[in-house]
Amino acid sequence: MSVRRRVVGEILRFMAVGGIATTVATVLYNVLAYAPLHLVTPLKGHITWSYVISHGVGMVLSYELSRRWTFQQHGRQSAGEGFVSYAIINVITMVTIPLGCLWLSRHALGLTSPLEDNLSGNVVGLLLSQVARFYLFRTFVFHRPIRYTEVYDDPHVTAGAAEGSAVSLLEETVREETTVSSSDDRVRPPAS
Repeated sequence: MSVRRRVVGEILRFMAVGGIATTVATVLYNVLAYAPLHLVTPLKGHITWSYVISHGVGMVLSYELSRRWTFQQHGRQSAGEGFVSYAIINVITMVTIPLGCLWLSRHALGLTSPLEDNLSGNVVGLLLSQVARFYLFRTFVFHRPIRYTEVYDDPHVTAGAAEGSAVSLLEETVREETTVSSSDDRVRPPAS
């Protein structure tokens, strides 16, 4: 599978996971913050805490779906592996982007209706943070495994190295050291 196709697949799966987690978090947020249908909730009217708690639940759901589905080709991680990095990235992007949009909307612009709260935090803020999260998760949490040939030179790659490059100069130096013995001036075949 080509790199481009794999990345496009990851982006589509990431968006689906984000949609599922966002839907769960948004429904929970509205239940906690506004208590629709006369539901009793201890956080009714506590907009910010309702947002933080509901999106914390969404974060746990998103991590599991990302680990098991979105970034499955990056190597299987055991449950909880990478969760601290995932949580830190989520908290940072939640505080700086969507919660920042919600705060700006309520306190700087004076937009306080439930619709305005949802648009600022759950639409604008989360869309902006999705771009940042995809890059950060892919880079720091669900990075792909390193292949042997990326750590140690692949002989097929170095054989075709450009003359005069650092790789070819290093190869020449190693060949010279292994073919000429300093104790006697006999020429030895290069070690392979």
